[in-house]
Amino acid sequence: MDQMDTNILKEPRGFLRVLQFVFAICAFATTTNFGSSFSFLVKCKNETMGTTKITQNIEYPFRFDHIIVEEKACGNSYTFSYFGDYSSDAEFFVAAGVLAMLYSLASLGFYCFFGGNYQTNKTFPLVDFLITMVIAVFWLSGSAAWASGVSAVKYVSDPNSWIKTMEICMKNGDCTAVFAGNFAGLNISIIFGFLNFFLWTVNLWFLYKETSWFQQDNPASAAGAGGVSPI
Repeated sequence: MDQMDTNILKEPRGFLRVLQFVFAICAFATTTNFGSSFSFLVKCKNETMGTTKITQNIEYPFRFDHIIVEEKACGNSYTFSYFGDYSSDAEFFVAAGVLAMLYSLASLGFYCFFGGNYQTNKTFPLVDFLITMVIAVFWLSGSAAWASGVSAVKYVSDPNSWIKTMEICMKNGDCTAVFAGNFAGLNISIIFGFLNFFLWTVNLWFLYKETSWFQQDNPASAAGAGGVSPI
């Protein structure tokens, strides 16, 4: 193991890894820690029974069809659930974020403690380049899928989309939407997702310059780096 060298953090390859670590946490944290709710009122045909307000929390992993609601309204008991399971989109996005966070942290440690091996053994730059490419693809596909998932979550969380078909509403009279949820946090998570894709894609160029592919295409640069003047 070499002595710790933090100078790599001043270079694009290391500095971008720090940004990737921070923004990966921001991306999946805004998703897993998201919390909001939607609510609607059940107005009884018999006005003497008043109204019942039903509120449902919205949280990760967004399995609405797994929610079983037991509610009393207008003198009757009702059991119902909502529709839609968007956990696959959310969990894939979070998995991409966790993978990116762990790899950026591990690669930073390798840069700092094994920088000499990274420069002399050309296998390490190739592996680093390929893994970075895979994670960039994960960010693109995960962010696109999650953007679609968030749109679906917004639809399900708007009571106006489905209250007319609910048994509790059809049997008792009129239902009115009160609140459809606040999704600023999920919108920000999508922005973080595409920002991460940009960071990992940009980093590919700096990693490519460390690989033997780039040095074979630029023999003069490789010779100069090795201290031998080209003939």
